[in-house]
Order: sequence, then structure tokens, then C-alpha cells
Amino acid sequence: MQPRRDIDDYCYKGNRKLKEPVLPPNCKIVGREAFANSQIRKLVTFPETLEEIREGAFSENRFLKEVIFPASLESIGAYCYKNCTALETVKFKAGSKCHRIPEGCFYSCLQLNSIVFPKNLRIIQKRAFYRCKELKEITLPDTLTKIGAEAFYFCPIETLELPEGLQKLDHKAFFGCKRLKNVYIPESVTYLGEEAFHGCNWLEYLEIHHDPKYIGDRIVNKSCTIRCKKGSKIDAYCEVQGLQREYI
Repeated sequence: MQPRRDIDDYCYKGNRKLKEPVLPPNCKIVGREAFANSQIRKLVTFPETLEEIREGAFSENRFLKEVIFPASLESIGAYCYKNCTALETVKFKAGSKCHRIPEGCFYSCLQLNSIVFPKNLRIIQKRAFYRCKELKEITLPDTLTKIGAEAFYFCPIETLELPEGLQKLDHKAFFGCKRLKNVYIPESVTYLGEEAFHGCNWLEYLEIHHDPKYIGDRIVNKSCTIRCKKGSKIDAYCEVQGLQREYI
């Protein structure tokens, strides 16, 4: 059995010569900012022993186009791929142990257009896909319970199916997603944060058949119509907020 070899914090930060790193076969941890601001140009092949990628490990890379996470990966640090402006595709392998997309993980990955989420994903934290300007399609897994603040801020998502079992949509979760037209809020949602769908200029209908425990201000633009039950908490909310509604 080969000895375990991890990649230390800041190990290759700012390295301009390293184009195609090869991780040790028994590596379990890639350290904080280990490859930050480097010039890696090819897919990094992660060993099936990898368990943790720490904060900012591959951030500020202008050349990396693809990431495939191994099933063994359990934890990703905040802002891990922040400002990886050439990154186009991200995939979690089948059987992934990762349950959380961390804060700012793909912050301003301007070319990101494809993401395959882990099947057992539970939480997408705040600003995880902030200003991913090419992300038009997402398929959220049924296990998802929380979408954090500004998670998909200014993403051009065209269709959105929120999973049954989702409990919390934090403030500005889908702020400025201008291509959305119709969204249904599942009855499992108990918290609908302020401005959750504000700035979604093409949004015609937001459908809410139940009364969440908390509803923040300005969840949609005033041009959007809320479909709800007459006499419901949502109906009263629309009256106070000056929003159009259509009864179901």
C-alpha cells in the first residue's frame, strides 16, 4: 500500500509553469488555495481516494474548462472555483458522497453551462452559482432541502422545477434570473426569502398553493402574477405588496 500524500495549503498557488498536475494516487485532501491563481489547462484527474477539497483550492484559474469530482469526495471548501472564467462543465460522479455545494463555489464562473449535481445533494449555499452567465439549465435533485441567498443570482436559467421536499429558499436565491417564465413553489417550502425571484423580468406567473410560514418582501416584480388560493395568507400578502394575483 502506498503512503498517503496530500496537497498542502498554498502548495502551488500562483504557479505559472504547472499546466497539468497529477495528484498522488492515495491523496485525500487538496489544501486551501493549493492551486489558486495557477495556469492549469487540462482536466485534473482526482483519485478515487479524495475526500476533501479545501477553500479556494482552484480559484482564479483562467484556463480550466472541466471538473469531474470522484464519488469519494465528501467536502468542498468555499469559493473553491471562484472566478474560473473558462470553466464550462462540472460533474459529480455517480454515488457521490457530497451533500453540499458550498458558499461561492462557482462564483462568477462566466462560461459554466452544465452542472450534474450529486444525487444526494441537500444544500446549495449562498452565492454558489453567483453570476454564472451561461447556466441556462439545471436539474435539482429530489433530496435538496435548502437553496441559499443569491445562490443563482443573475443566472439565465430558462426553466426551473423545484423539488418536492425543498424547505427553504433564501433571500434573492434566483434574483435577476431574467429568462424564467413560470415557477411553481412546492408545498414543502416553509421559508420564501425576500426578493427570491425579484428582477426576473420575464417571469409571468409564480404559483403558490399553500401558505409558507415566512414570506419576505418583494418576492417578485410587480409585473408578475401570483397564482394562489383566495383568502389564503399569500392572497393577503399580495394585497399588502400590491401584487397581481390569479385564484386557483
